[in-house]
Amino acid sequence: MTAVADADLPPGFEAYYHPGSFGELVGPYYHKDLSDGGFVRAFRALEKHINQVGLVQGGMLCTFTDQLITTALIRAGIEAVTVNLNIGFTNPVRLGDWVEGRSEITREGGRIVWARGSLTSGGKTILTAQGLWQKVSFGEGLTDRAAHAGRRTKGTGDAA
Repeated sequence: MTAVADADLPPGFEAYYHPGSFGELVGPYYHKDLSDGGFVRAFRALEKHINQVGLVQGGMLCTFTDQLITTALIRAGIEAVTVNLNIGFTNPVRLGDWVEGRSEITREGGRIVWARGSLTSGGKTILTAQGLWQKVSFGEGLTDRAAHAGRRTKGTGDAA
């Protein structure tokens, strides 16, 4: 099983380029912008995501969730790093499952941002997450590494 062919994507989703070799390791990801300004990020559970008992590795789900929530901050123009991420797993993910994630900022104050996210598959909640991000300065601002590599990143807003 490899990347999902465009014809097999749910309506509105497009391939999302997550820059760097780590993005290639855990991806591919898919993205859909919503009319309310939000977004949905997704992935298809591939063989490389499966653990020894035949389910998607919890670490993959945690990685995807951290990146998902951090994207909400980037889209809001907030430079921050994860300080604490609490995740509660509710259902397993199996090979071939389509997993969708949504996230939002719930509060911002001083140097801390509170945010949450959730993953679903087949109409079931896979996990819920909430955490804290500490504002930092990345110097000249967030860099769209995909744009610098000559590839367009879908759905990253104006954070470049």
